[in-house]
Amino acid sequence: MEKVVLHSQSSPGYVQYSEKTISQNVIPGVEVSDGTLSSTERNAEIQALAERVMAQITALFASQAITPNSVQQQMLTSHVQAMALRSLTGESLPEVEEELFEDISPDSLVLAQQIVDLFGNLPKEEAWLLSVHIEVARENTELTPPENGV
Repeated sequence: MEKVVLHSQSSPGYVQYSEKTISQNVIPGVEVSDGTLSSTERNAEIQALAERVMAQITALFASQAITPNSVQQQMLTSHVQAMALRSLTGESLPEVEEELFEDISPDSLVLAQQIVDLFGNLPKEEAWLLSVHIEVARENTELTPPENGV
């Protein structure tokens, strides 16, 4: 177990974090602060975590021949940044109904859960939301004709 700071209260220019023990984050090289951070430092920490996860996603997508287009990539990156924020601050998602994701393929749901597990402290609802990005990228990949026209 590792001490991780989660959001509790803020003051002008700084964000105060309170400590809570959760399972160790499995993103190598990302260290979570244990005190007061300026908003610039907090944003840098969030960005670093998001970038590490995006690198893992890129590898996972490549292994499954998933190629998001530029708009899909931008939306995925934005979502991962929001996930990093929630992971580091403890901010929760609004209530999400599982039934909304019934049409998502099991493969996309499994891959989304693998990605969410990289953070080590996000709820399963994050995987449901992330699975939509994966599903759309999969469909985009399936609809893209080969470069040689065959």
